[in-house]
Amino acid sequence: MMNLEGYAYSTNAAFTDYSFESIGPKGTIKKIARFSQIPDWHNVFNFGFGDLNETTGEISDSVISNNNDGDKVLVTAANIIYEFTGMFQNAQVFIQGTTPARTRKYQMGINKHWLEIEPVFEIFGIKEQKWEPFRQGVNYEAFLGRRKTSFVF
Repeated sequence: MMNLEGYAYSTNAAFTDYSFESIGPKGTIKKIARFSQIPDWHNVFNFGFGDLNETTGEISDSVISNNNDGDKVLVTAANIIYEFTGMFQNAQVFIQGTTPARTRKYQMGINKHWLEIEPVFEIFGIKEQKWEPFRQGVNYEAFLGRRKTSFVF
């Protein structure tokens, strides 16, 4: 989707788990991005990603890798969301950071690439417990996005 370089990734047969490697001064860090359907929310999937602990098999979405490739990791996450919503066109993707700082980082990424995102996705932000169409310059607590071609209430 984006004209920026992201990492190559692979997916499982269900297209719900995606893996890629972050490469930087801290070495190679395996990342997992996962789409999990939210119970009682029609066609809404939580998008989470983090570092894979290859010993335990657990995914940590709270670790700060500091591998100096944050933009490349976010572009890769965006490309994964683009592919997932291409496979499941009625899917809506919910994104919220594990901390307000991470949510803010996601918002900065949306703002930075808004001209590429807006023609393809409809994005909503939640503010004071109300969903509203995404507006640049407004701080949100979480995001919900879907392909414009699959806009369904």
